[in-house]
Amino acid sequence: YLCLLHGAMSPASGTLTSYLVKDEERAQVKVYHKPVPGGKTAVTQYQTLAVRGGLSLVECDLITGRTHQIRAQFADAGHPLLGDGKYGREKDNKRYGRSYQALYSYKLAFRFTTDAGILAPLNGKVWTVNQVDFVTEYFPDAAEKVFGKSKERNA
Repeated sequence: YLCLLHGAMSPASGTLTSYLVKDEERAQVKVYHKPVPGGKTAVTQYQTLAVRGGLSLVECDLITGRTHQIRAQFADAGHPLLGDGKYGREKDNKRYGRSYQALYSYKLAFRFTTDAGILAPLNGKVWTVNQVDFVTEYFPDAAEKVFGKSKERNA
């Protein structure tokens, strides 16, 4: 995933580990830093690709796949996603003129560690989109760094 965060993560790369509990009534999750009843482990690896103008372009790799995982964990770390109306800050989003979250699943990679059967030929393959609107808009100088990495393209 690629996302834009308010501020800059410290350290610039690392792993966020927490426990998420879904609040069905509010349609969002709560983040805890110790195991809690009903909490599901959430692990996100991240790397800051660029920082400019109060925003950071961050690449995330989900180790687990929980509802709102990226959005909730970065907001909990004090760096909500740009445009996120549920976990972010409306006044900050208005400042940048963005009304929807800057989060995009831009890469699909197959890494099988067990027998993949008929999917085995996909092992090691990576597909990356050619561009993401918020990267082009807020970090045009980083676009080649981000999208020039892939061996194959399909979007």
